[in-house]
Amino acid sequence: MTIVPLVRAEFARLTASRLGIASLIALMTVPIIYGGLYLWGNKDPYGSLSKVPAAIVVADTGSTLDGSPVNYGRDAADSLVSGKRFGWHVVSAQTARAGVTSGRYDFVVTFPAGFSSALTSAGGSTPQTARLELTTNDINSYLSTTLAKQATETIRTTIAQEVAKSASGTLLDAVSSLRSGLVDAQHGSSELASGAATASRGATALASGSASLASGAASLSAGLSTLSSSSAALPASTASLASGASRLSGGLRSLSTAVSGSSPTSLSSATAATAAGAAQLRQQLAAALAASDVPPQTQAQLNAAMGQLAGATAATASGVSGTLAPSIARLSSGSATLASGAATLAARSPQLVAGISTAAAGAERLSSGAASAASGASTLSNGVARIATGSGTLRDSLSSGVARVPATTAAERARTAAILSDPILVKQHAITTAQNYGAGLAPFFISLSAWIGIYALFLLVRPLSRRALTAVARPIRTTLAGWATPALLGVVQMIGLYAVLTLALGLHVANPLGLLAFMALVSVTFAAIVLALNALLGSVGQFLGLVLMIVQLVTAGGTFPWQTLPGPLAVLHQALPMSHAVDGVRQLMYGGAAGDLIAAILPLLGWLVVGLGLTALAARRQGRRRSLTQLRPSAIGG
Repeated sequence: MTIVPLVRAEFARLTASRLGIASLIALMTVPIIYGGLYLWGNKDPYGSLSKVPAAIVVADTGSTLDGSPVNYGRDAADSLVSGKRFGWHVVSAQTARAGVTSGRYDFVVTFPAGFSSALTSAGGSTPQTARLELTTNDINSYLSTTLAKQATETIRTTIAQEVAKSASGTLLDAVSSLRSGLVDAQHGSSELASGAATASRGATALASGSASLASGAASLSAGLSTLSSSSAALPASTASLASGASRLSGGLRSLSTAVSGSSPTSLSSATAATAAGAAQLRQQLAAALAASDVPPQTQAQLNAAMGQLAGATAATASGVSGTLAPSIARLSSGSATLASGAATLAARSPQLVAGISTAAAGAERLSSGAASAASGASTLSNGVARIATGSGTLRDSLSSGVARVPATTAAERARTAAILSDPILVKQHAITTAQNYGAGLAPFFISLSAWIGIYALFLLVRPLSRRALTAVARPIRTTLAGWATPALLGVVQMIGLYAVLTLALGLHVANPLGLLAFMALVSVTFAAIVLALNALLGSVGQFLGLVLMIVQLVTAGGTFPWQTLPGPLAVLHQALPMSHAVDGVRQLMYGGAAGDLIAAILPLLGWLVVGLGLTALAARRQGRRRSLTQLRPSAIGG
């Protein structure tokens, strides 16, 4: 026969009956069921993390920052709750501890007391590292712990960024304040330099003025000396002038005696000549006095004397001869003396003028030097005052700048830099912990392996013995006999699996004997369930065992937290036995509480009793029939 007829014959056999067609269709849907359910359950687990319960404990007492109260712990908790990334619950520390232990909460994030104080210290001279506490329990879910670590790291990073932003602002404010102090110091130093320059100019001007003052004083002294010397000769000249006038008077007396013996014509001519000479002498004296710097009082005395002389001459010319002779005698003698005194006075007058001019120039230079010295002294005083002000500003600014910059050691600076770069430290406390990723997924695969092992056994093991159904009167005995064989073989499977886990893979088990016993319980329970399906439904029941395994593979919560499952699958998680098997293995493998272990054992015992009970009902029903139809081959397998 060729290939095509053989294939046609096989299809004909599979579709020979309605039951065969139904069985074929059911088997064809296995990939659809498995792929559909698995992808449905894991379509978007991260988007469903808001269903994962987590607790927040806020023990932070707050702090102050720039005079304003802050509470980073409370603010972070409010942000987490409003963000709905997880199913956050703000509770007390005691409630959170009990909840994460019992599985009510998958993990707990705690903001301890002093959290805000440590964060606000980042802007000070003695920064401290803030601590963020994370409490996990791998019994709840290994991936829940991983997700909790990621969530806590996100919290830490977010708060650290805020703290770094605040610390940067504080640092920039300090730098700005320091710059302000440096600007003040710069202004002070500029004022100091300007004051010093002003003081230098004032000192130069003062020195120049002092030199001018000294020079002017010397000139004044010399001029005054000259004036004194010239003034000393002036009285002598005046005395000589008076003496000349006296001799003029005597001469005129002699003239008078001589004239008394002369003729009138000679007397008249002589008198006229004398009067003309006296007038000419008066004019010359007036001109000489006008051209000189003789004091006005002295000029007045000389002019008065000359006036008397002129008057006397005139009187002599017009007088009688009895008075003419004495007048002419005095006039002759006085005019000679007067001429001599006037000559002496004229000779001394230039020296007097030069001395007075020198004294005036010296006095002017002295006044100018004194004014320059006074101006220089004032400038110097202003410069010194500005130097004092600038020095004070510079001192205060530098002192303020030094006060703003704390004195730190290299170790302190290194510690501060480390804290500012990572101001928050996550402190994790694990109530229970898996050894590694393999240990984290082991509970799920142990439970799945137990189901697959039992399912495979029933491909060979007959659910209920037909001979027993006919010979044994009590269905319970037939049930126990049909259950005992796969149950014992399942226990052997679990012993072998346990050996591989602990010896070959080296996984740590907190309660070895307890885990081995629980694995045996899981296996015998699964045996009772698959036995019941086969006893009640035959080949259909065997197929349903495969479907049930696929459903539990998705709903057991062995990878992602079961809370991320869609609603119908989450309900199945609570009801199906593999979910409790996974929880129980976690408790014993990681070291959970006895109460939580009992919570996993009781549902399994219930499934065990139900499975055996349903099998007993099937045995009773089949025992009553006792017909040859029970010997008919299965719809699948021929």
